Amino acid sequence: MPSGPLGNVRVADFTWQIAGPTCTRYLGLMGAEVLRVESNRRPDPYRQRTISHLINQNKKSITLNLSHPTAIELARQVACLSDVVIENFAPGVIERLGLGYDELRRENPDIIMVSSAGLGHTGPDFNQVAYGTLVQCFTGWSALQGYPDGGPEIGGIWTDPMVGMLEVFLVNAALNRRWEHGDGQYIDLSMAEATTMLLPEAVLEYGMNGRVQEPLGNQHESAAPHGNYPCLGEDQWVGIVVETDEQWRALCKTLGHSEWLTDPRFDTGLLRWRNREALDKLLAEVTAGYDAAGLAETLQRAGTPAAPSLSVGQLWNNPHLRERGFFHSFRDHDGTGYELPGAPWRFDGELEGEMATQPLRGEHNGYVFGELLGLSDAEIERLVEEQVVY
Repeated sequence: MPSGPLGNVRVADFTWQIAGPTCTRYLGLMGAEVLRVESNRRPDPYRQRTISHLINQNKKSITLNLSHPTAIELARQVACLSDVVIENFAPGVIERLGLGYDELRRENPDIIMVSSAGLGHTGPDFNQVAYGTLVQCFTGWSALQGYPDGGPEIGGIWTDPMVGMLEVFLVNAALNRRWEHGDGQYIDLSMAEATTMLLPEAVLEYGMNGRVQEPLGNQHESAAPHGNYPCLGEDQWVGIVVETDEQWRALCKTLGHSEWLTDPRFDTGLLRWRNREALDKLLAEVTAGYDAAGLAETLQRAGTPAAPSLSVGQLWNNPHLRERGFFHSFRDHDGTGYELPGAPWRFDGELEGEMATQPLRGEHNGYVFGELLGLSDAEIERLVEEQVVY
């Protein structure tokens, strides 16, 4: 088994798309042995995309055609040999396969199972299938995106990785409880509830004040200036935030515009906020003559919160992330080289354990079906011919 804080934990991974594989990626980086159940009959649509190299690191892959009863029995055995089972099929699918929590815990009473679906597995709308972008619309998250007076916007696939990271916390909490009390549990995670949990201001604004929160763009409900401002170069921006008078004075002096300090429109934080459009215009005219990264560093040293808005290429070459060793070099099975993000943590100040590239589909069939389940090579070969292992 791998080393790390979850080095003695085995995870049966029945997930696909992004949310579930994000969770099991992090569990693998924490040392868990992740057995990913795939199928050539219904391959994960993200398998052939670049993101798959990231979200499927540190996993073992087996192939089972779950339309075949024998494959379902093998999947049940794999699940019952595991400490944690994670799935994100549509509600009811895992139960119809005979792999639901009630069935598995009869053989493994302390098993932990996490089921994630768009709207959960209970309630009047549980059978509405939803992906992350639809969940953003359902919860009102998309209505808070964009700029004032604009329509709702979908913010990419943000919901999926967020739910995957929440699952990591849930699994670790469940494992901790099992280590203390010796019992497993079933966790029903609604992606919609997880998303709503991260919108407390909008929920409280309506629930307590009866007001519907509108999109703010880069503005803030009380701070000004607060936004991204243009800099030298094409599509280069610096983010600047001022929440105190001290930060405001530092900003004005650093930019060489001390006259703003005596402008009655900007005398207090409230006045700056009320006149934020005029302030943003003045500030944008000044920042346009600066390099984004250099200006951000200068403002930080002066005491004003600031940071450059980085493109993907700039993020990749960010000196801080490079100094921290955040990116790791890998060589795939076909010899292709990759640089992929590592884990955003350190254990006892050290780098995380050894990281492996994503496995080939079915790469570990021999290990799982042979070593773990005890099947002979001839039996495995027959199952392959019958497209049970497929």
